[in-house]
Amino acid sequence: MIGRVCEWAVFWQHMSGSFIHKLEDKLGVHQQPLKERLALVTYRLRTQRNKVESMSLMMQHRDKELFEKCVAARTAGDMMRANLYAGECAELRKVVKVVLQSELALEQLIFKLETAEMLGDIAYLVAPVKSIVATVGKQLEHLMPEVSFGLNQINETLDGLVVETGSVADVTMPAGSFSIEAEAILKEADVLAEQKIKSRFPELHPTPSAELTSST
Repeated sequence: MIGRVCEWAVFWQHMSGSFIHKLEDKLGVHQQPLKERLALVTYRLRTQRNKVESMSLMMQHRDKELFEKCVAARTAGDMMRANLYAGECAELRKVVKVVLQSELALEQLIFKLETAEMLGDIAYLVAPVKSIVATVGKQLEHLMPEVSFGLNQINETLDGLVVETGSVADVTMPAGSFSIEAEAILKEADVLAEQKIKSRFPELHPTPSAELTSST
């Protein structure tokens, strides 16, 4: 009987210890300092941002190919083919804008996180960062599933940081300021993406048949 009680005691101690360990992990107890964990988040964000940049450059190369074919077809007087290539360029550039906007948003996040690390003003940035990472992950869900998955994993890490820093930020930051900060970053990234498309990609001029189609 005493032996059985001892066995139950050992089992309960093991289960309790396991439960407490999991709870501590969830609450962030005995984990790395906040600054170190945020530095890791920054590194992981940079990795995903580099993947998005590679996709952007690949699309830019593809656009150049299509544009050159469009010009060649127009020079040869093949307006139907020229319009086809011009249409493909236009559709590609819609996707490029999303990719560029995502790249620039992540770039701004990395810059802000690195600045916050230097200034020690980390707690107030975690929630807006989480919001932007979620937004970028969503808009890349079908274009770059691997990056979207990576960003979702980063967001899971940020969940714990939001819980840990939330009590500090809630007291000192006005309501709604997180969403305002996130909105401003995304809007700025959108404007920059538009500017980069205009500077990097040659303008598509409609061919005569396209002008005829649009006027009818």
